[in-house]
Amino acid sequence: MDSKLTVFVCSTYSDLSDERGGVLDAIRRLQLEHDSMEFFGARANQPIETCLAEVRRSNILVVIVGHRYGSIVPDMDISYSEAEYQEGFRLNKPCLVYIRGEEVPILPKLMERDPDKLRLLEDWKSTLQTRHTVASFEGKNDLSVQVAADLGRTIRDLDEAERAREEAHTDSPIHLMAELQSLVSNALEKGLSEEILLSSIRRVVSVAVSDVEHLAETVFLSYAHSDREIVRKVADGLEASGIKVWFDESSLKPGSQWVLEIERALDAADFIIFFISPSSVGSGWAKQELQVAMSRQVSSPGGPRILPVLLEKAEVPPLLRSIQWLDMTDGDADKAVANMVKAIRHFTEKKANV
Repeated sequence: MDSKLTVFVCSTYSDLSDERGGVLDAIRRLQLEHDSMEFFGARANQPIETCLAEVRRSNILVVIVGHRYGSIVPDMDISYSEAEYQEGFRLNKPCLVYIRGEEVPILPKLMERDPDKLRLLEDWKSTLQTRHTVASFEGKNDLSVQVAADLGRTIRDLDEAERAREEAHTDSPIHLMAELQSLVSNALEKGLSEEILLSSIRRVVSVAVSDVEHLAETVFLSYAHSDREIVRKVADGLEASGIKVWFDESSLKPGSQWVLEIERALDAADFIIFFISPSSVGSGWAKQELQVAMSRQVSSPGGPRILPVLLEKAEVPPLLRSIQWLDMTDGDADKAVANMVKAIRHFTEKKANV
C-alpha cells in the first residue's frame, strides 16, 4: 500500500515488558510503523488523551492481556489498556487479541492481587473472547511469532487488494466526467436532442439525491460458488425484508466488466456479509472482496460494515477475527435472515444517531 500502516500495541507494561519488546521487534521486521507507551515522550495532553489519540491514528490494534489489569483511568473506572481497546473497537479498527494461557506458570508479582481489578480483568477477558477469535500465548517467543504471522497475512491481503484495484483501473480507467461526456456524446450521435437529454439528466440526478436522503440499506453478499444455494435463500429473505441486495447471480449482467462492477458494488454497499466456509476461506474471489472491503476501512474512515456469517466450521481469516460473527451452521436461513436484518437495522440507526 502507498502509505504504511500503523500498529498500536495495547497492554499493561510491568508484567508484559518482555512480550511487548518481542512484538515491537516483529512489527519492525515487517517494516510497519507502530505506537505504544514506550514512544509517547513528553506531551502536553493528559496520558489517556495521548493514548486515545494514538489509537485513532493507528490502523490496527494488537491487544495483549496477561494476569495484571493495570492502572485505572481517572473518571473512567477501567484500565488504560481497556480504554485503548474500547476506543479502537468503537472505531471498527481490526483488533488482533492475544491472552496469556491460564496454565502458564508465572511469578507471583506478575499476578493481579487487587480483588476489584481482578474482577475487571476477568470481565474484560470475557468481552474479548466474546467479540474476537483470541489466540493464547505462553511467552515472548511464541507471541511474537503469532503476531508476525497474523500481521503478515493481513498486510499481504491488503496489498493484494490494492494491486487488484490498481490493475482494474489501469485496464479500464473510468472517471466521472469522462464517462459522463462519453454517454452524452453517444446519446447525441443517436439523435437525442439536447433539450431531452438535459431534462433526463436533471431528472436522474434529482431522483438520486432523493434516494440518498431515504436510502434503503445496501448489502453486498460475498461467498464461494459452492455455497450459492444457501446464499440465494439469504438474498431472497433480505430483499423480502426491504433490504437492497447485491448478489452476483442477479446483479451481474451479461457482457458487464465484472471486476469493475464488483468494485463499484463494494464502494456503494453499506454492509458486506461474508459467508465463512472452507470453500470461501480458500476462494480467491471471496478473499479479494474481503480484502478490498478491509482496505477501505483501514485506509480511510467510514466504509461498509462487515458482517461475517459462519456457514461451516472453518479457520476464520485474520481479517475477520476482530469482528463478532453470526452462527448459521444449523442451516436455518430464515432465522439467520431475521438476525441479519436486526443487526443491519441496529447499526443503521446507530449511525444515524451519531
